[in-house]
Order: sequence, then C-alpha cells, then structure tokens
Amino acid sequence: MILNTVIFDMDGLLIDSEPLWYEAAQESLKQFNVHIEEEAYNTTTGLRTPEFLQHWFNVFDIDIMHLSATEVDILNRVTQKITSKGSMMDGVENAIKIFADAGFKIGLASSSPYSVIDAVLEKIQLKNSFTVVSSAEHLAYGKPHPQVFLDCAAALNSEPTSCICVEDSFNGLIAAKAAKMKCIIVPHPSQYEMDRWNIADLKLKSLRDLEHGFLNKILK
Repeated sequence: MILNTVIFDMDGLLIDSEPLWYEAAQESLKQFNVHIEEEAYNTTTGLRTPEFLQHWFNVFDIDIMHLSATEVDILNRVTQKITSKGSMMDGVENAIKIFADAGFKIGLASSSPYSVIDAVLEKIQLKNSFTVVSSAEHLAYGKPHPQVFLDCAAALNSEPTSCICVEDSFNGLIAAKAAKMKCIIVPHPSQYEMDRWNIADLKLKSLRDLEHGFLNKILK
C-alpha cells in the first residue's frame, strides 16, 4: 500500500471551533427553552448542522418548521465567533509541513458549509495549504457517511486506500474507515482515553506530537 494523500478535517482539528459551535447552538436554542449538556452535545460532534438540529429537535420535541431558520442563525453566530475569536489548534502548521515534506497531496474535507470553511481558512491563514477543499454541505449524507472524504480523494486524483484522514471526532473516524482510508485521530483531551478510538490507525494527544516517522506507526 502506498500512502500519498492526507485529508484533514477542520472543526476541532485545525481550529478550536467546537466550543464556538457549542456556544452558538446554545444561544440559538434558547428560543425553545432548550439547554444541551456538553457531554450529550459531544455525541453529535461532526454532524452537519441540519442533522444536528434534526436530532435535537426530535429529542426536545421542537417543531421541524423551525429548523431552517435555526440553522441559518447558528451558522451566522458561529461564523461571527470564528472571525472574532477563533484560534488555530496547536501543531497544525507542524502537521501540514510534515506531510508536505513527505510529498503528500493535501486536502481538507469538512461537514461545515463553504461559508464557514472560508471564514476559518481566512482566520488561521491557511488558504494556500490545501490543494482541494471539500464540504458535505450539498451532499445527500454527511459524516459518518464517507462521501465527503471520497469526493476529496477523487478531486485529488487519489485512491481511497492511498489516503490518510486526520480527524478529531468519532463520526469523522467512522467516515474515514467507511471510505477505506487510514485515520489519525486527535480526540478532545477529555475523551482521549475512550476505547472507541482504538479503531484508528494512530491516536495523538495533539498535532504537535506528529513526527516524521508517522508512517512507520500507521503501517505497523
């Protein structure tokens, strides 16, 4: 097997945006007198906003007619938060450099819509780091379905089995595995010890910990 392509997730991996998504969702859902505990919220990390809302609307018995307006409200809130206080995760530039030095093609595949992706890449100044940027925004299914990863690989002219995905969420990990790709997982520190990450090919506490010999660990 020749690994020659890396596909990065975005939220929670390149930018510390998961707390911002949580803030935006909590603020928006106040209109329905709803509060989601953080531990419960984490079970839906990695989903697209419509699927996130469908889940919680069902849980709290909220009329689905409010979904589209709530989605727009959350996206507007999170984009503003990213622009005003978003920050790059530790080790991102290190990881990108390591893959570039190894001659890898580099792409990005996110559940977020392109408007949010653009805001993130502008904020952390990484627009020129990715040859291909793919969003699940207009796909029939988002993560944990693998389509966004498969689309990114195709746009990079890479076979799925030649790809490594770098993810932080369980839904993203499942999507990578469903795409028959290798996966490096960088879980939130509070979730690092969970057994569910054992299906990943490599688990890191931070992208700072990625080293030039990473392929030996993945292919062992």
